[in-house]
Amino acid sequence: MPRHNPIIRFLTQKCPWLAGLLLSGATAHAELRLPAIFGSHMVLQQNVPVTLWGWGAPNDDITISCSWLPGRQFKPVVQRETLRWQIDIPGARADNKPQRIVIDGGGRHIVLDDLLFGEVWLCSGQSNMEWQPSWGNVDVSEAQFKAANDKNLRFFTVQHASTAEPQDDCEGQWQISNANSMRYFSATAYFFGRELRDRLGIPVGLVNASWGGTPIESWMAPVTFQDSQLASVIDDNHPVWNFGRPGSLFNGMIAPLTPLPIKGFLWYQGETNTYNPEEYTRLLERMATEWRAFFGRPNLPFYYVQIAPFQYRVPREGAAVQDAQRRALQRIELSGMVVTNDIGDLADIHPRNKTDVGKRLAAWALTQTYGLPGIAFSGPLLRSFEVKNGSIRAYFDFADEGLRTRDGQAPCCFEIAGDDRRFYPAKAVIEGNTIVASAAEVPAPVALRYAFFNEVEPNLVNAAGLPASGFRTDNWRAVWPLLHLEVDDIQADGSAQVRVLCKKSGFRIHYTLDGNDPSGDNGAWADSAATIRVGPGQVLKARVFDAQMAPSDRIETFRLARHLASGRMVDTSVPPSQRYPGSSGNRSLTDGLHGDGYIEDKAWQGYEGEKQIQWTIDLGEMRTIKEVSATFLVAIQSWVFPPKTLRLEISADGKNFKPVGKLVKGIPGPRQQTFVDKMAIPVNGEARYIRLSARALPKCPDWHPGKGQKAWLFVDEIVVK
Repeated sequence: MPRHNPIIRFLTQKCPWLAGLLLSGATAHAELRLPAIFGSHMVLQQNVPVTLWGWGAPNDDITISCSWLPGRQFKPVVQRETLRWQIDIPGARADNKPQRIVIDGGGRHIVLDDLLFGEVWLCSGQSNMEWQPSWGNVDVSEAQFKAANDKNLRFFTVQHASTAEPQDDCEGQWQISNANSMRYFSATAYFFGRELRDRLGIPVGLVNASWGGTPIESWMAPVTFQDSQLASVIDDNHPVWNFGRPGSLFNGMIAPLTPLPIKGFLWYQGETNTYNPEEYTRLLERMATEWRAFFGRPNLPFYYVQIAPFQYRVPREGAAVQDAQRRALQRIELSGMVVTNDIGDLADIHPRNKTDVGKRLAAWALTQTYGLPGIAFSGPLLRSFEVKNGSIRAYFDFADEGLRTRDGQAPCCFEIAGDDRRFYPAKAVIEGNTIVASAAEVPAPVALRYAFFNEVEPNLVNAAGLPASGFRTDNWRAVWPLLHLEVDDIQADGSAQVRVLCKKSGFRIHYTLDGNDPSGDNGAWADSAATIRVGPGQVLKARVFDAQMAPSDRIETFRLARHLASGRMVDTSVPPSQRYPGSSGNRSLTDGLHGDGYIEDKAWQGYEGEKQIQWTIDLGEMRTIKEVSATFLVAIQSWVFPPKTLRLEISADGKNFKPVGKLVKGIPGPRQQTFVDKMAIPVNGEARYIRLSARALPKCPDWHPGKGQKAWLFVDEIVVK
């Protein structure tokens, strides 16, 4: 039930007698119970009082006995207004000896058995924290599965819950680590706990509260976004709305745990916040401060993972989040950051190597929290820089024994820029524990960047072999808004009227029609929402520029590929999702705009949870048809699956259709990479109407993190030749 029920609060304030009547009725049905986080096989945080809480009736005589405190009894009092009780009981040091708690009251006898005192860590974030070996795409050896059989390592997974109000309880249960339970637990958290067990030799408890695809705003207290400084962070298009509202996962999955004594936090999230990377540093700082306050300990360590390089759609948006995470280190006390740019996968947002991620998190904890000596825990982090003699020298922390490269080659992935803000590849040289970078094109440099790309494989490491974090010394705009192209009209002469849209103000649009890239000196200017005629054979290229005339990295391109269905209306048996309607309404599948490998591309039409979808096109007259094709997006990590089957039918009158061909596609497995799949069916006949029918996968399969929830089908251009 909500911690602060607004109805009860209102009645208590305005109608005390009625509130009392309602509560007396509630207590008649109240019984002694504990929150789900308390159960047999639990690990209790050592060396601090054990906070126990639960619910009961106000007149219950509750008695608590603990095996580590023989002869003592504790009697909490149930609060009449909330039916809740809470009490602090002296704890104990870490020990492998199982303990017991017995609670009697209200006619109930509750026994918590096989309890251990040790170290408890809360692990949270999005899919890379949630990812478990049973989903595939995790490198786990047989030896690692066997090593999972450890009765002193325990897990608790908080079940997904998005709620409007903070909750007192969650769903989940404690499990002892073994080869089977480990398969269904967070791989990153497990390998962190495994390393702590091996190094400390004491029990470890891991509480996993994570959910794939979630932005950080979901995990922060809702009141945060009433703050005038953060109110503008959430807009109507923010991905937070996919999970309810700001703070909904904090309410459902973190708030129920806040009375629980823990040792610290682990955080692995950021991929979804490529939506607004410029906000991430202060959001992460604010969340760490809030969580510490809600758990009642301002000095809890906060260790997190920097997201890995990946082929994000918007240039540098992933790098911008990485840099925001790096900057947060200076603003969050008792924090540490794991760099993963050497163990990622540019084609998969979920890197397979979770072992090293967990071990690197453990290295921070073992050294900074537990004080173990001789463990390397961080790669090089930029400390400062200086400009001298046409070059920039960068100084690093955690590089006292010198810098090197992991492949023995020269340092790569450096860029340098002058006052014009145009970056050029830089030659970088290692000099001791510093880097000196320069470029012939930039005689007077002012800014240096390292590994500041989405798709990058940098090679700079320290003597321990740990990778350097990417960085930038400037504070210029790093990520530009996207341009969106929409086809207004396709004319008989082969030309098209294309609208160019930029949703953010303060930027200029430059475009060309001759195939050359727009630059400050080449092309024409257009206002947002301007319509441009693209003639037969012409190529439209459009780009945004900022107020300083610095160009965006991304160029949008449109060339109308003429075919028999170009510009024709498409009748669908079910409407697409309002979130993914396509760029041109019911002509989105024939407008010549081709979707790329990202769900945010406006060319795609998306269908959620549908079993069967039909698209029918009237070609206007009988035509000789050789082939019909359609393209589908396969993005398993985004819950987007290809059709199970695609069937083609043709007709002369739009009423009587005859089958022509059918394609059967196997459902991809968990290791399938993201790609665009073109499915073509030969015809070699005449028809006026064509009808494509897709049998979709309505729900995510059992091995998927979204098991049982609605799956998506994304379709783009239907081409009739």
